[in-house]
Amino acid sequence: MKAAHPETPRSSSARRTRQLDATYDVVQAAHDHPAAEQVHERVRRRLRRVSLGTVYRNLQKLAAEGRIRIVELGPRRTRFDGRLDEHEHFMCDACGSISDLPTNAGNLAGAAHLRRAGFGIDRHTLTFFGLCPACRRAHE
Repeated sequence: MKAAHPETPRSSSARRTRQLDATYDVVQAAHDHPAAEQVHERVRRRLRRVSLGTVYRNLQKLAAEGRIRIVELGPRRTRFDGRLDEHEHFMCDACGSISDLPTNAGNLAGAAHLRRAGFGIDRHTLTFFGLCPACRRAHE
């Protein structure tokens, strides 16, 4: 079954391509927060001739349209996330896995406090770094 491709106001007039749709599908199906190179490998399973540059451009376009999220984990460590709801991340320093975490009520309370103080908050991000349970057990 083909995944649905929701339209947003900015994307409704934009030209959609098979490459763009395949890139979107790959990110939506992924639960491992893939890097652009990993998205490219997966898109190539469906579209053999798609270039890495095309996938990079499509990832940026999808993020600009609000259809996927960019997860910045430091210099040259960008990943992509199909989940658009508010949530946090944990990245394992040993194996590189990324896990989704629920947004902490304290973060929401902090944002509410900042809004009352006159700040305009558009978004926030929080990533924890350390060892995942499997790597922690392996290092004990």
